[in-house]
Amino acid sequence: MKYVSQTTLIMLAACILGGAAQPPPVMPPTGIPVAQEKKTTAEVGEKAPAFELKDQNGKTHKLSDYKDKIVVLEWFSATCPYCKKAWGNGLVPKLLKELESSTTEVVYLAVNSTAKNTTEEEVLESGKEFFKELEASTPMLMDYDGKAGRVYGARTTPHMYVIDGESVLVYQGALSDDRRFKEGKDAETHIMRVVNQLNAGEEVSPSYVQPWGCSVKYKQDDNARKKGKRGHGRK
Repeated sequence: MKYVSQTTLIMLAACILGGAAQPPPVMPPTGIPVAQEKKTTAEVGEKAPAFELKDQNGKTHKLSDYKDKIVVLEWFSATCPYCKKAWGNGLVPKLLKELESSTTEVVYLAVNSTAKNTTEEEVLESGKEFFKELEASTPMLMDYDGKAGRVYGARTTPHMYVIDGESVLVYQGALSDDRRFKEGKDAETHIMRVVNQLNAGEEVSPSYVQPWGCSVKYKQDDNARKKGKRGHGRK
C-alpha cells in the first residue's frame, strides 16, 4: 500500500464534506504592477477625446472651446460619393437649418482624415472647393495624420458623433437610416433625434447605429506600407 500524505487526506476530506475546494487566487509577485488594457477608442457614455485641429481657413478648433454646447462631428471626405450625396441632395444643409432651432447651441464640424494616396494640400483644396460650391460655412477640420479619427474610431464617411454640453459622447454612428438616399432631404436624421432628446432631458436611445458610407482613407503608416510591399506579388 502506497503512503498517502496528511495533506492529501485533508484535501480528500474537504472534497467529500464540503465539495471541491477552490484553489487560492494567484497573486502577482510583490512590486510588479498588473498590466491594464488601455482603451484606444472613444466610447459612448464617456468623456469625448479632446482634439485641436485647424479648419480650411487656418482657424484652430479645440473641443474645449465649445463647453456647454452640443457638438456634432461628421467624418467627411470631399471625394466620397456618400458625403457628396448627403450634402448635395440637401439632407445635411436641411439638418444644419434644423439645428439652429435647438434650445442648446449646436456646433457642427466636419472632420477630414483623408490621406491615403493624396497630399494634404490636395485634401485641403478639394474640401475648400466642396464647401464653396455649396456656399456652406461649415468648418472642415484637417486630420491628415488621422490621430483624431483613430481615437474616435471613425470608420466611414460620413460617421457621425454627438457630444453633449458636458463633453460626454452620447451618440455615434449613421447619419440616418436612409443609406440609399431614397428619401432625399426628407429623411429623418439620428442627429436631430439625439439633439431633441438631449434638449428634452431624455436618455439618448439608441446611442449607436451602424454607420455606413465610404471607408475612411487613413494615411498608411510605414510599417503597414512595408508589410504591404512584402506581401505584394506573393503567390
